[in-house]
Amino acid sequence: MSSLSRTVGNPTTGESVTFIKTTDETNGEYLLFRTDLPPNNGIFLHYHTAFVETFEGLTGVLDVTLDGKKIPLKKGDMAVIPKGHTHGFWNNTDQFVSFTAEIRPADTFEAFVRCGYGLDTDGRSYYNPLLKIYLPKNPLLLGTLFELGEFYVPYLPRFLQKGIFGALAALSRWTGAAKTMEKYYKETPQTAPASKLDEPEQFSS
Repeated sequence: MSSLSRTVGNPTTGESVTFIKTTDETNGEYLLFRTDLPPNNGIFLHYHTAFVETFEGLTGVLDVTLDGKKIPLKKGDMAVIPKGHTHGFWNNTDQFVSFTAEIRPADTFEAFVRCGYGLDTDGRSYYNPLLKIYLPKNPLLLGTLFELGEFYVPYLPRFLQKGIFGALAALSRWTGAAKTMEKYYKETPQTAPASKLDEPEQFSS
């Protein structure tokens, strides 16, 4: 059994993610999780080049933007985000919105999600009112998150983002900052069942 929690989240906003199928459980084929998103929350426009995302509405209405087109995602509705396509999502209602997200292949996106919420839970992030998201207080960790989430914004050339965030990620590894995030996504040692070699010897009379 995994030592990692199935549910992670931001204790300030109440936003949470529950892993339905983890990366290990699908051998990296895909990652599936449920998001419960509070009002006036979401993710600004961005894109990925390593995987395809598929959103499915569960409760409420999630506004998904794909290549400039807004798609209201209701219960049972699906939106497929191809690689390299600009997208974002936002809860513009006054109620929690729930949806599932499938990442295919899983890549390192589970670690990205766990690290982001781990920083929130430990008070190592702050709210950025311009971007309307929580960011790590240590700017070097932006590089680590960038690499784990394979996350690009459409406003800057990709080579420039790779250079900036790649340098931050390298500094994060060099200073040991990246190491402090491993607890959020790496398993802790489990107690293995005792083997016969561990059992006390039986002596015959």
